[in-house]
Parts: sequence; structure tokens; C-alpha cells
Amino acid sequence: MSEILEDIEYVDPNPASIIESLRSIGYTLETAIADLIDNSITANANAIDIYSPFNGTNTKIFILDDGIGMSESTLIEAMRLGTNGPSVKRSKKDLGRFGLGLKTATFSQCKRLTVVTKHEGVISARCWDLDVIVEQNRWCLLKKVSPEYLDRMSQMESGTLVIWEKLDRVISEKDKNAEKNFNNKKNILRNHLSLTFHRFIEKQKLTINIGGVAIIPWNPFLPYTSSAWKKELPPAQMCGGNVVITGMVMPHRNYFKTDAEYKDAGFRKGWTQMQGFYIYRADRLLTAGGWLGLKSDGTAMLQEHHYDLGRICVDITNGYDFDWDIDIKKSKATPPDYLRDTLGQIAKKIRKMAYDTYSYRGTQKPLIRKKGTNYVPLWNSVSERNGKLSYSLNTDYPYIKDILSSLDKENAAKVKKLLKLIAETIPAESIGFESSKSDSKKMSSPYEGEPTALADIRQELIASFLNKGMSLEEAEEQVEFILNL
Repeated sequence: MSEILEDIEYVDPNPASIIESLRSIGYTLETAIADLIDNSITANANAIDIYSPFNGTNTKIFILDDGIGMSESTLIEAMRLGTNGPSVKRSKKDLGRFGLGLKTATFSQCKRLTVVTKHEGVISARCWDLDVIVEQNRWCLLKKVSPEYLDRMSQMESGTLVIWEKLDRVISEKDKNAEKNFNNKKNILRNHLSLTFHRFIEKQKLTINIGGVAIIPWNPFLPYTSSAWKKELPPAQMCGGNVVITGMVMPHRNYFKTDAEYKDAGFRKGWTQMQGFYIYRADRLLTAGGWLGLKSDGTAMLQEHHYDLGRICVDITNGYDFDWDIDIKKSKATPPDYLRDTLGQIAKKIRKMAYDTYSYRGTQKPLIRKKGTNYVPLWNSVSERNGKLSYSLNTDYPYIKDILSSLDKENAAKVKKLLKLIAETIPAESIGFESSKSDSKKMSSPYEGEPTALADIRQELIASFLNKGMSLEEAEEQVEFILNL
């Protein structure tokens, strides 16, 4: 052992140099604050208050929770870079990952971090100031903090107060619109937290206030909409139940009561950006949307508007962090190789279901399909021809068949050519593009605004099914199937 020690040279990192690297990991304001909220949840906090009155470059951000707080020794350890790393076994409710979040999240946004905590009646405080670290070129943890912060914590039974100062990465002295931009960032923060922690808020385990206003949870799987309007695959449990995958297809836009409701269901990024996978770790959302780089038949799964309605929920425990390559910011997850095929198969099914739902019209009163009933489609299913999508009308549809049989051979052939021409030239791409350009646009219902024409065609369609030997009830059901799509 002594021989080995003789061959070792100790090289400590240079604090002044490494600090800039720690500041450039890639946090945004919202992901940084979310990282701090993870610590509050782990400390059993029920309420978190974030307040930050604008004061130019002297603006401060305060994050206060009512958790169990920390003893002085625990606080010092929490301020250490790299405490409780990823190899440490954590409780199922622990949202920590690398033991770096408090520090790296803070340094990404500001240069001074103060933490004041109260545990079992004892108040402790410590502070990192990057200017002091650079000046001394040592990791100098400061003990003295503002009496104002100590007074604030003295009013709490227990909890922790985090103060960010010197917000050089948040507010620039060169920015003439600093206050407006700062308020915009707070709005983005509110949206981000409403999504990231929606499960905690929905279960009434947690309230988060920004500027005294409570955050309303935003659930990407739209629990407020009727389950009859959604489609869902049975949950798939993997790795002994440590990974649970549930695929869902959201309702067609015509099922939403208002345009505003539909737009809200696409969150602030819009429906196309929100399609895909949602990875949850111990109820905390890590990633929202996207197809995880999965591929189908050699082609990357892209976020395209005709898959907008497809969303897949993946729940993992924190014991699978390494397998999923969770990053420091807890905003990225990469599925392990041994699950990629399963995830890919589920994604293919959901994308197909989403495409089918997107392709057809929805109604306020969706038709409930009866088991055992074979519905006759007017349009054949979309098929691929030479690697491209093709559409065709069903010439065996009773109404079309009746018309063709009433014509002589020459005119029947012309009508068949006309139907084929319509199918071959249907502007599918333009329809999809126009439909996706605006969240407020809906596909019109058949014969919308023409009740007389609708009644006429309905009766003629019913008659064609009656001629086929169906009962009136069966014929009406077949017609509703077509007119409600």
C-alpha cells in the first residue's frame, strides 16, 4: 500500500476555474428552481412560496418551504458539492440525484446562495458567494448571513429558506426591458412547475405559490375530459413493476367545448411539441413530449401534426436512474437498450391510433360502437403505395353501389373514374397543414349549416342500407357512423 501511495500525486481542482464550468451545465431559470423544489419535497414540505419583487440588478429570489429543515451539520453537508452522489441508495420519495442540484442550479442563475434552515427549533445558516471563492481561490463557506433572513425563518416552526442574489444570469444591467423580461421568465416558471409537479399538486400533497398566487396543476393526460373520448392501451409493467408504460390517445379537437380549452390542452408549446413520451420519476415529471429518439422501420419517429393526440406515460422509480441516464438537471432521460424495442412497439401502436383519430372528424356526441357490429366505411383505410400514402373511396359502399347499378355501363365507368380521380387528388397534405396551423381551427361537420341537405342525404343513405336487407335501426346506425366521423 505504501508503494502505491508513493506513486500518487494529489491534484485538487482550482475553485476559481471550475466554478465557471459549474455555471454552464445548461439550466434555465425554471429547471433550476424545479431542482430546488425537489429538495423541498424530499424534506416533506407541504407548501413552497417563491417571491421575487423586481429591483433591477439587486433583485433577489426567495424560495421558502415548510419542510423538516436541516441541522447545522446536515446543512453544511448539503452545501458541499457532490454530497450523496448517484451511487447512494435513496428512499423511494427522494428526488435527489447527484448531490449537486442545490449548488449547480443556483450557480447557473446567480453568484450568491444563502440557505437558512430551522430544524427542531434550531436555526442554521450558510452562504456561498462566488466572488469570494474566486478572490480566495478556495471553497469558502460563509457563516454570516443577513439578520433579515434569520428573522424570517424564526417565524417558521420548521423549514428552509433559499435566497438567490447577484442574479447576473437572470437580469442583465444592459437590458432596457429587464423588468418585462423577468416577468416573462416568471410566467414560464409558473407553467413549467404546473407541469413538472402536477401530480403532487393534484394529490394535495403540495402547494406552490409564486408571488402569493397558487400554481394550478396542468396534467398532460387531460383527466378532466371524458374517458369515452380517449383511447388507452393496457399498462405494461416492466422490470418487476419498476417501469410502468401507459399509452393514450387524446380526444379529437371537435370533442372540446371551446377553442380555448383545446388550446390549453396543447400547453404553451402547442400540441405537436407535446406529443410523445412523458417520463415520470417518483411522480416528478422529467421529460415532456418527444419520441425519445426511437426509430420505426429504420425511420426516426418525428413529431408531426398527425400524431398530435398520442401521449405515452412512463413511470420509473429512482432506483433506475442509471439505466435511464438521468442528467443533473433532471430534464432528460434516455431509455436503456433493453427497453427500446418495447417502447418502440408501444409508440408505433399509439401513433397509429393517434393518426386514425386525427384523420377523422369528431363530434360533441361521439358514436358508441356496438360490439359485433361491422361498420361499412365510405373511405377505405389509408394504405401505402410505392412508399407513399394513398386514399380510395369504397365502391362497395351501398349508396355508391346503388348509383352505379342505376347507370348504363358507359356512365358507370365514368363515375368510377370520377371517384378514383377524387380520391387520387384529395389534398390531404394541405388539409392537414391548414388544420394544424391554428389551434382554433376545427374540421367542419358534414353538411354543416345545411340541415335540409343533411336530412336528404341521410334518408338516401338509409334507403341504400335498407335495400341491402338491414333493419331500419341497423341502417340508421351505419349512417350515423359515416356522418359522425
